[in-house]
Amino acid sequence: MKIDKQTQGTILFIGGIAAAYFLLIKPLAEKLGLKKTKQEKEQEKKQTAAVDQYVKSTLQKQRPTKSAGEWALVANQLYQNMGYSRVSDNYAAAGVNLTKVKNDADVASLINQFGKRQEYFLGIPTGGLSTLPEFVIRNLSRSKIEAVNDNYKRKNIKFRF
Repeated sequence: MKIDKQTQGTILFIGGIAAAYFLLIKPLAEKLGLKKTKQEKEQEKKQTAAVDQYVKSTLQKQRPTKSAGEWALVANQLYQNMGYSRVSDNYAAAGVNLTKVKNDADVASLINQFGKRQEYFLGIPTGGLSTLPEFVIRNLSRSKIEAVNDNYKRKNIKFRF
């Protein structure tokens, strides 16, 4: 079976694009943090499982101080404070909202109500869906996270970002 020149050109073109993706674009995207590596995906899975276990076990042991609806409102406020363009994000308000919790069940309820949400940069989705701890770690400065963790420590809350 003989392949004509046009088909050969198309096959070479598609092969070139595939090679460029696997040899250049994919490794470069992983290095720049635009695409998660296998190790990052595995680590994220472990962290998500640990947080899910924390939420489940804490809610079985303790009762939240507010209703699920109230924590849903706080979760939505946190998302509004951190989820968009980074230019208009309000990290100070996010820190205040994170310190509204009074016990571990409140933290678990807040994480549960936040669920997984999409982050945006100037209206363009960035990364995949993220949990509240991932949002906090990615968006708040180290000093703000330490302030929230210190607040939790004073309230005898075990969870830390």
